[in-house]
Amino acid sequence: LSDGRLFVAGGHVQSYFGVPDAYTYSPSTNKWTRLPDMNAPRWYPTVTTLSNGDLFVISGQIETTKGMNAEPQVWQVASASWRNLSTAHLILPYYPYISVAPNGDVFMAGPNKLARYLSVSGTGAWRSVASNNYGNRNWGSSVMYGNGKVLVMGGSPCGFYTTTCTTPPTRTAEIIDLTSLNPSWKYTGSMNYGRRLHNATLLPDGQVLVTGGTRGSEDPNTDSKSPAYASEMWDPATGTWSPMASFAVFRGYHSTALLLPDGRVFSGGGQTVAASVEIYSPPYLFKGARPKISSAPANIDYGKSFFVGTPDAASITKVSMIALSSVTHGFNMTQRISLPAFAQANDGFNV
Repeated sequence: LSDGRLFVAGGHVQSYFGVPDAYTYSPSTNKWTRLPDMNAPRWYPTVTTLSNGDLFVISGQIETTKGMNAEPQVWQVASASWRNLSTAHLILPYYPYISVAPNGDVFMAGPNKLARYLSVSGTGAWRSVASNNYGNRNWGSSVMYGNGKVLVMGGSPCGFYTTTCTTPPTRTAEIIDLTSLNPSWKYTGSMNYGRRLHNATLLPDGQVLVTGGTRGSEDPNTDSKSPAYASEMWDPATGTWSPMASFAVFRGYHSTALLLPDGRVFSGGGQTVAASVEIYSPPYLFKGARPKISSAPANIDYGKSFFVGTPDAASITKVSMIALSSVTHGFNMTQRISLPAFAQANDGFNV
């Protein structure tokens, strides 16, 4: 949340059985606060921060006889209450890839073949956008790597927890530009390896790092016979993937990867490995001395300029801002990049 608290929705009673609970956690006071319950339990939902700071919650299984929770909800921070999107019922899989689009709607890039917009105003309304070229990308991942520009990669058409899949995960990746008049999916370069159960991390230079996952079709809870140890970097300028450093262990189901404030990438966990963490240093950390920030405001206002002090202003050619991460099950629910305009000033620049 904008005040530094964490918002948590849903949870686990047992496999496929969710809870209706919602909480906030304050790291400054080390205190959990119970919020009003959701409309029904949610096991494995997606939570997305909206442009006004409210929280959008979607999907998640109620339990095995009732299936998925079809009604999205918005937690309204100002009034501390839920608003049900009662005219936007839709059965969706676990962890749909949701991003906030430039038009103010939320955009679902997958894992379903058909991408959709959802208006979160009032009681909600869905509308179709475009079908991707590959099909369902279960256990794939997605990133909004620019203003309205979305990348999806990897995944499998097989069911999430099937034990009989024989189809290997795809190497393919696709992009869509939501700012175009008629958005459509287009193939970009394919990864070097097909993979699923991987993570995709947006980096401050605009490239996307894909880490971990499996090249096989085994059950997610099973150790992989074909781990994807090597990471890959996607360059939006060329649409190509480059092999990067490799993990020491298999990181698949239940692993996580996120950008740290110092520009490195944290990756940890995995269903079948002992508790461990690896830290990756991207190539930009080896291009000479890093720019120094001598001053920056504690708060900034939307649409207003702010001053960043640095002795390196003359050499800076791009400014980027990236949201803090919220990652689980192969999808980072809050990562997005902003490339604001900026101008040099005395001892720094105005952003």
